[in-house]
Formats: sequence, structure tokens, C-alpha cells
Amino acid sequence: MKKKTVKRLFAATLAGTMAVSMLAGCGSSEEKKTDDSAKQEEEADNSDKPDTWIADRTITVQAYVDDIGNTLPKDFNNTATMKKITELTGIKLDVRYTPGDSDAKVLASQLASGTIPDVIISYLDNSTRPEFPLLFKAAKDGMFADVSEYMKNGKVYSKYYEEGYLPQDTHDNIVFRDDLDGVYLWQMNIDEFDRSTEYVPEEEYVGGMYIQKRIVDELGVDPREIKTQDQFYDLLVKMKEAGFKDNNGNDIYPLGPKYWGGSVDALKYVTTGYLWGVSDDYNLDDDGNVKHIAETEYVYDQINFVRKLLNEDLMNPEFFTMDSTRAEEVSKNLNSGIIADVHNYEEIIYGSEDWVPLGPLNDIQGDNKETVNGKSKRGCMAISAEAENPDEIFAFFDWLSTPEGQIIAQYGAEGVSYDMVDGKPVLKDEVLEKLNAGDTDYLINEVGAGFGGTGNYFFEFVLTNKNNIDNFGESRPGASAGESTFARSVEIAKDYPVEKKLIPGLDATAFMSVEELSDVKMQMDLLNWDETFVQACFAKTDDEVKSIVESFRDQLKAAGIERFEEYVKNVYEENPESVTFYK
Repeated sequence: MKKKTVKRLFAATLAGTMAVSMLAGCGSSEEKKTDDSAKQEEEADNSDKPDTWIADRTITVQAYVDDIGNTLPKDFNNTATMKKITELTGIKLDVRYTPGDSDAKVLASQLASGTIPDVIISYLDNSTRPEFPLLFKAAKDGMFADVSEYMKNGKVYSKYYEEGYLPQDTHDNIVFRDDLDGVYLWQMNIDEFDRSTEYVPEEEYVGGMYIQKRIVDELGVDPREIKTQDQFYDLLVKMKEAGFKDNNGNDIYPLGPKYWGGSVDALKYVTTGYLWGVSDDYNLDDDGNVKHIAETEYVYDQINFVRKLLNEDLMNPEFFTMDSTRAEEVSKNLNSGIIADVHNYEEIIYGSEDWVPLGPLNDIQGDNKETVNGKSKRGCMAISAEAENPDEIFAFFDWLSTPEGQIIAQYGAEGVSYDMVDGKPVLKDEVLEKLNAGDTDYLINEVGAGFGGTGNYFFEFVLTNKNNIDNFGESRPGASAGESTFARSVEIAKDYPVEKKLIPGLDATAFMSVEELSDVKMQMDLLNWDETFVQACFAKTDDEVKSIVESFRDQLKAAGIERFEEYVKNVYEENPESVTFYK
């Protein structure tokens, strides 16, 4: 039953009740006294509580985020961080995580069961992720509470109503959807200010390809000057001819998989110059029509480049398929001359001077600037429609994102894990030593704070209105300490700066979720371009490649892609800043 229907029924019931009350009189004065007495008793009970007090209760949270599940404290409410939070708010947390084939599948299963705890938290970088249709359906089916009134009056979340504060996708497609009559799910981790085009070394995650420093030195190359696909190919050839060995005495593969496991998405760094589909595989052709890269001749340039690398043993044959454990292993034992994708805040990079960034390569327009779309956002939260006193639940997460709540969530309890120095939190020496030593057991189970994602990830995930530099004086706890573990991370960011360019709007596939294209989306969801692309890369002949691509083109047409492309074209023509196309 939709919320509006429920409200109408409630209004009708209320009207009937009022009519009966009017016939019987204006109500019992004794009942009013009882209500007033209860209110006075409640106020008296909380009279000795801090101003931040919310309620003496436990909030049950189901997380569909493996990073949260992997870092849950053994006794969540007995950590120093949670004790401080309970002291200030009265709130305790019961955070649960259920492992499965994937977090999205567990989410689907539990939503289908019709019963969820007080709060659910899910991955949701944008409205195109597979979790969104599940969450959206649950919202329309009345499983979530409408928090619009709480949000309007929130200390922090009221900012979501300010014009321009939220990214467009977050505002239009998730939080304030036209086809929902309230706010039922919302994203978190919104930056207080849009600094997406600024380059702040203390905050930068310098991702992409990293090359072994010994190879750079021996070949005498400047990795920052490798910008074109031809230059990159020549470098791989030189590496192979030089006969470099790994730690086990085996020949290296010049190009290895990304650090976290084989994947097609690492090609955005490896074949940047051939990526015509700049918006989730879509772009505008010379006639201004929206096309999928598979529908163009550009696709063969990318496929043939990868085929050449594979055929000449310049690329690990398991580049697309290697599991995360082995991918980490081949990186650490130096079997990969180049890691296709890693970043400066992984221990393999900041823990030694063995690796340096390579590139970035120029894109198809000859530009190697990093494309940014504006403010960051991550994750989604919803409160169950069956939860008791949802206003208290929302008030808690709203408080957690205030400056006071964020300091505790990130650093722990003042005087226990950090001290305030000149108005900024500074980690105590013992905690900094544990952080530098990578003692996550201590950070998670003793302190229990987020530490920028190094500790209890729950507290990293559920914050919003983030502005660590201004609020904390550093991008993450301990980053400004002279002996910080992350000192080299910042050094890399300073030595290998990346220019940025703003391309506003949403990726083309964000518009696939509109109701009038639901049948197209259903058919498109059955297609897997990444899988088809890999199949083509391992094809033995050019004719086989062409056959694979042509077959996929036929599948796209059968799925109704032309309707989708026409829809996106109209959206773009009406407002060019609405879609992330650039030429």
C-alpha cells in the first residue's frame, strides 16, 4: 500500500474519531493530565543528560557492505568510541552483516523476506548500481519510513534541501525522486564543499598504473612522460627485452592485473586512448547520435591493442580473471612489471619505494586530465517503516555527522585515543604507533573508530557533510603526523600531480532506470559487454573478433537500445550538462 493511501485512510479514521469525540465532549481532562504527567516524567528523567542525548535504546543495523562486515568489532558497544557515543546520546548499536555470494544478493533475499531491522545500509555509488532497483522497489512497497520531515529539521541533513548541495544523480534519482512521495533512502559521504577539481596532495588517492622503480631506473625512463598508447607499448616491449625477473627468479609480465584482482575496468588506465565510450560505454558520434562503443568501429582499436599485448606476452594472460589473492601475490613478488591499477594508500605502495605512478595516458581526445563529475557520494541508508520511533534513529545518524560526532567516529574518545591541540584532534602516540604498524585489531576492537577507513569501517561509511581538512586539520587521522604511515602516500601525490577537468552530469546508463525504459533495462541487464569484450580479446582471428562484435550488436538492437539512445540524446540536447559526454 502506498504511503499516500495510508495517509488518506489515517485521515479518514482520524476524522471519524474526532466526530465521536465532539459528540462525547472535548475529551477527558484526566487523560490530558496523564499525558502531561508522562511528558513531565520523561523530561525529568533526561534532565541530567547532555544536550546531545537522544534516547536510551539500541538501534539494529543491517549492513550490506563487506568492508563493514570485515571490520566489525568483537564487542561493538564495548569499544572506547562506542562508549563515548552512548554516553553522549544514549544510543547503542547492534550492527549485523550477513556474508553471501554478493552483498547485492543478500540484500535482495532479505528485502524479499519482507522483514528488515531498524536500519539498512548498502553500497550505492549512484542510481545505476544493481542495488538501486531493489532499494527503489522496497521504497515503493512501503518498507521504508519517510524521513523528509526529520531531514528538513536535521542539524546536518537539512543541507540536502539546499540548492546545489547534492550531486544531481543523488538529488534527482535517489533522495528526491518525483515518483516517490517522500524521502525513503538517501546517500551519504557527501562533501561539504565541491572541491572535486582541486588537487590537494594530502587528500589525493593517486590511482591507476604503477611501475617498478628498479625498471624505471634501469631503462632510464620518466614514467610521467609515457602518455600515448604507442609510448606505452614501446615501454612494455623494452621491459620484456630487458629480461627482468621476479623475486622467485621467473620472467616478469610487463603488464599485470590490478592489485585487487583481474577485471576489465582496469583498462580505463591501460587503453585510455581507445576508450571512445566515455560515459559508461556510450558517447556521441560525429552526427550527434548516442552510441554504445560496440556499435562503432572504435571498438576494434581497443580489442586489437589488447590482443597484441596478449599475443606478444606483454600482458599477463590472467589479466581479466585472476583472483584477488593471487593478484596481490604477483604484485608483491614483483612478477608484474606494471600493476594495472592500485593507489598510493595501499601498503604495497606507501610501505616502500618499490613502485611509482605511470602516466596517466592520454584519452581519445589527447588529454590526460582526470575527469571528475563534481561532489563525491557513497552508500545508501534507509529506516524500516516498522522501526519504533524512527525520529530517534534519524536524529542519531544526523548527530553522528556533526563536527562533534565526526571527530568521535573518526578518532575515538578525547583523552583516550586523541587530544585536542590548537582546536584540532591529534592522535596519542600509542594509537599513532598502532596505526603506523597496521595493528587493525587494536584500532577496531580497542578504539573502535573509523580512522579514515583503516579501522571500524562502519563509522567511515555512514558519515556525510565531510570536510576533513577544515574540521580535523588533516585528510585522515594521523596523516599530518611527521612519522605517519601515509607520509609516502602524500609524497607520491606531490611528486606525481594530476590535473583535473570537470565534466558535469550523469553517466548515460543512469537514465536507463526511468520507468518508460523499464522493459529495455530488463533486456539490457541480460547482456554483458565486459564478458563479450574479453571473449573478443582472446579470439584467434580477425574474423572471429568481428563475428563476436556483430553478434553483440544484434543483441543490443533486440534489447531496444535504440529507444534508450534516443531518450538520452533528447535529454542531452535539452541540457548538455545532464550527461557526461565530452568530445
